[in-house]
Amino acid sequence: MKMNKHFLKFIICLALFLFGLTSVVAAQNDMPANTYCSLVDEQNRVIHQTGTQVYAGDVYIAADNSKYKVVEVTGNTARCIYQGQENMPVLDTAWVDQSLLEGAAVPVIGKKSKGTIAVYHTHSDESYVPSDGKESINGNGGIYDVGEVFVKQLKAQGFNVIYNKNNHNPHDINAYNRSRKTASTLLKQTPTAIIDVHRDAVPPGEYQAQVKGQNVTKIKLVVGRTNPNSQTNLQFAKKLKATMDKVTPGLSEGIYMGKGDYNQDLSPRAMLIEVGAHTNSKEEAEKGVKLFAQVLPAALGMASTSGTAANTGTAAQKPAAQDDQGSTTTLIILIAVVAIVIGGYFLLNRGPSKG
Repeated sequence: MKMNKHFLKFIICLALFLFGLTSVVAAQNDMPANTYCSLVDEQNRVIHQTGTQVYAGDVYIAADNSKYKVVEVTGNTARCIYQGQENMPVLDTAWVDQSLLEGAAVPVIGKKSKGTIAVYHTHSDESYVPSDGKESINGNGGIYDVGEVFVKQLKAQGFNVIYNKNNHNPHDINAYNRSRKTASTLLKQTPTAIIDVHRDAVPPGEYQAQVKGQNVTKIKLVVGRTNPNSQTNLQFAKKLKATMDKVTPGLSEGIYMGKGDYNQDLSPRAMLIEVGAHTNSKEEAEKGVKLFAQVLPAALGMASTSGTAANTGTAAQKPAAQDDQGSTTTLIILIAVVAIVIGGYFLLNRGPSKG
């Protein structure tokens, strides 16, 4: 009887531990096909729609910088409370003006310097129905065409770009585990920033916009709120959004802070971007991401003038340290699992208690 009790305790502890390991991964999942979640305010007005699973505690900073917190999710509706206007960073206008004058060319810091940007896709199948014919193409989605345009524009601006086209299919809750290896590999080359390019899955109107006389899709920035870098990632997202609002007004679809880490624990300048939705045309998504590329020089240049070198080798050292942190975390988890298994083994095989 005592051994059965020990066995039951072991099973319960192991189950709770494994549930804790998978809860964050599951939080990074998308809504079922052909469904999306509507975020509504206290007056029941729709403030945002997303194809990503929404959880209580998520935060949305709208295009006008209004901040909302999700307090309840019922079915496909997430009820939010308004939390005021989010404070946005004050831009260094010299950097922004230089980007505007130079057609968003890379700012020069002392000697001519070019930053490195890493680009990849966690969801390799994501596509655009009006252009690709369907929303998902296994391993070769239209999102790669959007990535190519993004990379080409960054290179034209003087960036060194590392573009990894690894296939991370299937599109399931483990996709971020698979793409983590890609992100870790990219970060070994110490990029200034690392961008995971996605598209959303909502009706077309959510992302359609006219910016600088062009029909484009807007860009949403996504931050994982359950990772050690969440506040640093958020500050980076806010700099990007503030620069978008200045350089390309109308391009931003806001900032979403969702449950999960999206591999952003690997670097303080890791960002996930949603470039339109599957219902938008790929051509408009390509125009949108091209404009977003023009924002990066000013955003990163602004960062370098506020004490964190962006286009020098200084900032590039941080991601490597964070990569070590991610590896350490994984090692700790593995050690804990082994310890639990060994402990359970001895509990099950020890002799009868004396007395």
